[in-house]
Amino acid sequence: MRMELTTQLAQDLFQIQELSVRDKKQLQTLIIDFFAAAYAGYRQNRAFNEKVEAVVYPQGGTEESSILFQRKRYPARIAAFMNSVYGHGAELDDGNKKAAGHAGVHLIPAVFALADKLETSNQDVLIALATGYEAYVRISSAAQPGLVQRGFHSTGMAGALACAAACARLYYLDAQGIEDAIALATTMTGGLLSYGDSRPAIKPLNPGKAAENGVFAAMLANEGVRGPAKSLEGQNGWFHAVTDEVHEEFLKGSDHLLLHDCYFKLYPSCRHTHCTIDAAIALYEKVSPKDIEAINVYIYPNAIKLAGIKIPKDQDETKFSIPYTLACALLNGSYGMADMDPPRLTPDVLDLIERTHLISDVTMEDRPKDIRGARVEIILKNGAKAEETVLVPKGDPENPLTKNDIIKKLRVCAQGQSDEYTLMKLVKAVETIEGTNKFINPMKIIGAME
Repeated sequence: MRMELTTQLAQDLFQIQELSVRDKKQLQTLIIDFFAAAYAGYRQNRAFNEKVEAVVYPQGGTEESSILFQRKRYPARIAAFMNSVYGHGAELDDGNKKAAGHAGVHLIPAVFALADKLETSNQDVLIALATGYEAYVRISSAAQPGLVQRGFHSTGMAGALACAAACARLYYLDAQGIEDAIALATTMTGGLLSYGDSRPAIKPLNPGKAAENGVFAAMLANEGVRGPAKSLEGQNGWFHAVTDEVHEEFLKGSDHLLLHDCYFKLYPSCRHTHCTIDAAIALYEKVSPKDIEAINVYIYPNAIKLAGIKIPKDQDETKFSIPYTLACALLNGSYGMADMDPPRLTPDVLDLIERTHLISDVTMEDRPKDIRGARVEIILKNGAKAEETVLVPKGDPENPLTKNDIIKKLRVCAQGQSDEYTLMKLVKAVETIEGTNKFINPMKIIGAME
């Protein structure tokens, strides 16, 4: 008789007991990358952040965990929520193609917040993070592409389950305890793709609630609260709610920890824009904008659905606009935070946007081969053509960045917010998260903004 899916998954996650040097180095790089994304998100999404802060911080509560840019400590659930909100504000956090969403932005805040409260060891923090990444990628990948097609945001939906599994490890729960934490989280998940239709600034609420609810679910499981059996595969289970088809093969994992399959982001925009940005940068010196008659972008359907805004009204919408990000990259040979706020809607940019056509092409996506790319074809006024195909953007495991690239990204994102001494202190603190020493939350290094 086959073991139930949720039970088997929990047992697999419990078997993550030791990490290799390579695993630890990857986790440390992912953590540094999270801080880079958080610096950028804190600043770039400031108008939204201020409104969230006005609601959350006056509530106060038991001082358990550190929050970025705050001297005061807050309850672990609140710390997890706020740090995740900051981390997702600029669309610069890590992600996974098969899972079609982001992992570190909810896992790192959740695990750090609870570890801060529990005063656990560095080793346990890394085990918890590895467990969370594994859970997120397996669960979300198994639900795709149906989850996205139904309008759910996998970062929020699967994120809560992953955070619950990760945080259960900090309580030293066994496989049954991990299963209960996941089961409890299934009834707390949320996160819709409606932000893509309008008001994209609210998108960070999805990973924020995933982090908060994951912490809460683990706390309940630690108190002995049992979750429903077959919480993933049951008749009224999570998979039934979010997709028409479950790809069980993805629940079995791989011969390596899936944290190594996550990508890093160079550009402050939705990952669905990155292949076209890379292609535009490659074409920058090959064509002159004044000679362009039309730009045809052949790209997979979900990219158009989630990042097809034609002309962004504000910096939030720039993150979900293939035409805008492509136009900026084609004109400047680069794309960065300076292009976001306010959007550089110059006559040249608007002209290129009007000449850009997004064309659905299913051949640009191949999940088994980890391909999610784009082909940019430029038709010149004299009839000549120039084109560039990017199947794997920079930052993917197949086209990796180095740790030094990530530290450079940290410097760029933190510019004007922290000095070099603080940043190197932060990097050093992350690099020492290993062994059995007591965990010292690096969040506290980034104190209140002056």
